[in-house]
Amino acid sequence: MSKRRVIIIGGGFGGVTLAQHLERKLSSEIEIVLISSENHFVFTPMLAEVVGRSLSPLHVVVAGRQMVRRATWLTAEVADIDLQGNRVSYVGAGGEGGSLTYDHLVLACGSVVNLNLMPGLAAYAYPLKTLGDAVYLSNDLIARLEQAAVETDPARRKRLLNVVVIGGGFSGVEVAGAMAELVSEVGRYYPTLRGEQPHITVLQHRDRLIPELQALSLSKFACDKLQKAGVDVRLNTGAQEITAAGVRLKSGELLEAATVVSTAGTSPNPLIQLLSLPLEHGRLVTAPDMRVTGATNVWAVGDCAIIPNAFDEKPSPPTAQFAMRQAKQLAANLARTFKGQPTRPFSFRVLGMLASLGNRKAVGEILGIRLSGLVAWVLWRGIYLSKLPSLARKLEVVVDWTWTALFPPDIVQLQTSRTGGVGLAHYGPGEFVFHKGEPASNFFTIESGTASVYLDEVAPPVTQLKPGDHFGADAFLPGGQSAHVVSVKAETPLDLLTIRRDDFERLAQFDTELRKELQRASAALKGYRTLMAMVKDNPLLSSVEVAQVMTSPAQTLSANSSLVEAMERFDGGQPGYPVTDQSGALQGYCGGEELYEAIRGLPPLDTRVSDFMRPNPPAILESQSVTDAVIMLLLERMEVLPVVSADGSGRVVGTLSSILIFKKALLMPQFPVLTRAHRELIGVGE
Repeated sequence: MSKRRVIIIGGGFGGVTLAQHLERKLSSEIEIVLISSENHFVFTPMLAEVVGRSLSPLHVVVAGRQMVRRATWLTAEVADIDLQGNRVSYVGAGGEGGSLTYDHLVLACGSVVNLNLMPGLAAYAYPLKTLGDAVYLSNDLIARLEQAAVETDPARRKRLLNVVVIGGGFSGVEVAGAMAELVSEVGRYYPTLRGEQPHITVLQHRDRLIPELQALSLSKFACDKLQKAGVDVRLNTGAQEITAAGVRLKSGELLEAATVVSTAGTSPNPLIQLLSLPLEHGRLVTAPDMRVTGATNVWAVGDCAIIPNAFDEKPSPPTAQFAMRQAKQLAANLARTFKGQPTRPFSFRVLGMLASLGNRKAVGEILGIRLSGLVAWVLWRGIYLSKLPSLARKLEVVVDWTWTALFPPDIVQLQTSRTGGVGLAHYGPGEFVFHKGEPASNFFTIESGTASVYLDEVAPPVTQLKPGDHFGADAFLPGGQSAHVVSVKAETPLDLLTIRRDDFERLAQFDTELRKELQRASAALKGYRTLMAMVKDNPLLSSVEVAQVMTSPAQTLSANSSLVEAMERFDGGQPGYPVTDQSGALQGYCGGEELYEAIRGLPPLDTRVSDFMRPNPPAILESQSVTDAVIMLLLERMEVLPVVSADGSGRVVGTLSSILIFKKALLMPQFPVLTRAHRELIGVGE
């Protein structure tokens, strides 16, 4: 009999706390599995201190496997959740996949940063959600100082030293305070910037900072202290767009800035949208005991759900404090459920809130008591230190704080790129770049070598790729299944340039020509599959030779023909021509694309066709099968396919087009492979 199992999706405050409490409350006969996209837990309240260089990045994260004892931690992305079959499918970073059944499923996947709040946010703003965000922002801040130190133009130097923080809540205030403290302490190391202090602006669309605080006096204290530290606080001010120049306000004013930080706006995790469960404002709706509405064995904690708080009959706010308390209560409810006992509603009274302002100042409310200044700052550090997981991290943070109290911040600019390694891949002959069905994570362009494409690895390759060809985007198109639909194998030593999936999708979103190319490739692959299905149903189809259906003699262009002569041939003629020499041997190809490219450059009218034709075009032998010709037409950007003699002379003896193949081959009476609708579509009777 298989073990009973609880699966937790999400490795944040809610998911990790739940796993820890379940380990104590459930018997060892019940398996606990936690699936997280990262292998570590991030203590997000201290990310601002990472930005301000008062804490080492590694001291605010703990490996997930070190935080749980008997629970299984899987670092993977959830690919699918089958609520009917009680099964979760996942894929690891290396493409390894698997699935697990569950008795109970807990969704603790939180929210994601919303970079679509306004134009330009995704392109130019730094979010502050992950450890990587904090490290990159901190690095950017130091990089701007370094750039400004060597910039001679006053206007450009001023822009480099300008920072805009969008959002005046807890995160916005804390990161602004941390950055202000950092730049004030390191200014002495930049003598060329003497008298030009970096300018930090906080934009808050409401009439006060940190509106979550009950006391207006604390919001005013926070505003005063930030302004005293040199931060320009703008209340009742909203951003309209972010451009390469800076932030344009709704008033029309442009704040020139090289660094923009966004702490405003989150979106529900996309995984939640796929479950067909009741949602409210994009978040899961739960009963008071945190069971998701519409499911008997699915539960939720944290930001991804709207969880009623029995203490005040209000929805719980999306904070770490509430996520941890919800997790503790949910662990008890799951233990009761396994024992057949009734569950209890979540009820919690807020203990308090604290926000650091930098420069040893903070504000907070603890059990109704208002605190500000140095006392609040000491309390802020003490409480967060106590909440840090593991004794080792606590000691490391204490050492960091002691060090920064005695010595200036570290201004090392971390170089995160690898020497000659980023964006490159190499495969030996016979090695597969990827197999059909594997998750698609990169787009590839061949730098050197050749590769073959297989629709079926036990069958001959569909085509061969050469330097300059690209592949790997077959699953990135709308409607794609996020998995490769072909296999690609290196035939020779293969060097590739790679683009990650998210970067490629962003590029394709705005590059019309790239989207068209991908759609063409997708249509070609679909056509190839259809052709193979036809051949399977009608094996005799592959026995039809090109010579039986080609147009002969071929209409060609001479390589010595002029541009004017070529245009006259295209005017009312066929859509493309093989280009031959005086002996009739194939030299190139000229289709509409080649002709239009030539015309765009406005060349002399006596320009030779040989100057703008496509050299070394693909061609098919007259003795090859029609199915080979169809495959070539599907894969190559050609309107007309040259047919050359089988005697090896390279002499053009005919031409083929897709329409010609349909009319002369696929519509032969002995090959009833098309329906009446197909025949009528291309104007051919029975």
